[in-house]
Amino acid sequence: MKKLLAILCSLVLLLTGIVAFSACGGDGETIKVGVTLYDPMDYKDENGEWVGFDAELAEKAFGELGYNVEFVEIVWETKIVSLNAKEIDCIWNGMTVTDELKEAILLTDPYLVNQQVVVVRSADKDKYKTTADLANAQSIAFEGGSAAESVLGDLNIDESKLLSQEKQLDTFLEVKTGSSDIAVVDKTLAQSICGTGDYKDLTFVDVGFAEEEFAVGFRKSDSELCSQIDELLAKYATDGTIAGLKEKYGIN
Repeated sequence: MKKLLAILCSLVLLLTGIVAFSACGGDGETIKVGVTLYDPMDYKDENGEWVGFDAELAEKAFGELGYNVEFVEIVWETKIVSLNAKEIDCIWNGMTVTDELKEAILLTDPYLVNQQVVVVRSADKDKYKTTADLANAQSIAFEGGSAAESVLGDLNIDESKLLSQEKQLDTFLEVKTGSSDIAVVDKTLAQSICGTGDYKDLTFVDVGFAEEEFAVGFRKSDSELCSQIDELLAKYATDGTIAGLKEKYGIN
């Protein structure tokens, strides 16, 4: 009887340990993070590996929770559909907080400040100094489903002038080739792309759009995981992690 009791006690302790360990995090489970090619937030290095401010932050946070990270490239305009269809488990890609997103999914507390800016050919930079000047453009490129689409909608610009693109990077090519006079994109991206490589003839202008905030998105059923990431983001804001990544990736 004593031996049986000892065995039962050992099993209880073992099971308790397993439960306690599992409650700490993913226990090696893979979590799919939805991203787009968005330098300096998420992009691929010369070896085809995902790197960037958000990529590093996501891997650090989920790693602390015991998860393995798999980055999945998504179409930004259908990000909510992809999330709710469980093609991905979260959206971590410089996502601007909007009222629409607040209603549709769970969002963490903001972890970074952003702003929309106007990308233009360097020769035309003096044509666009305020948001009112955007009405003078014959064609304006933007990424479908992005914050740029929202701010342009608020300006009541003739819809025939608005050219939706699948990716933010596509908008730079539109301006470079002259298919669009300007593009409205995230400042973080414009800082990385304008004046470099194929886009050395492009620059960006601050026309006075309001500051925005980035957050991570989860399904509404994943409130516990969202809270865990919130706690880690708060820690990274004070322990130098976020500041270090901003410096590494040239984010002002």
